[in-house]
Amino acid sequence: MNLKPIEIAIKIQKETKVNLFEDTRKRTVVEYRALLSYLLREKLRMRWTSIANFFKKRGKPMNHATIIHACKLYPIYKKSNKKLEEIEKLFTFKSNLNYDEIDKIHYLENQVKNLEEKLEHPLVDLLKEIPQKRYDETYERLHTITKSWEWKYREEKAIK
Repeated sequence: MNLKPIEIAIKIQKETKVNLFEDTRKRTVVEYRALLSYLLREKLRMRWTSIANFFKKRGKPMNHATIIHACKLYPIYKKSNKKLEEIEKLFTFKSNLNYDEIDKIHYLENQVKNLEEKLEHPLVDLLKEIPQKRYDETYERLHTITKSWEWKYREEKAIK
């Protein structure tokens, strides 16, 4: 299951009835916040600053150092609070991709879509219809045509 960070946070909050984004140092909130930080880092492979920004966007001021500290302390919290381990086991992560890679894939898919829109031109459509076995022949013909125009472009450049 490919969970998004917000889905993980919502599930933890439903299980614990704790607001993970509350600006407090109460032990229970700190421990469940550490669980969320741990899952985002270790399971989704998010960057430290990305996790901190995730918290900031939801009203909890955090920085990368706070996230690192929370992740380091999580195993200690887990020993004394068995509920943490129970909640951790509720999540299954099957993707081999980390969150940054998934984000990068979405970005690249959008880039491809934008480039395809820019390539909407009758000449491009015509080129798409060329059978693969005719690529070399087509390239040679187009190359010959563009070479035949060189004299004209040289004259235009000289005039400028």
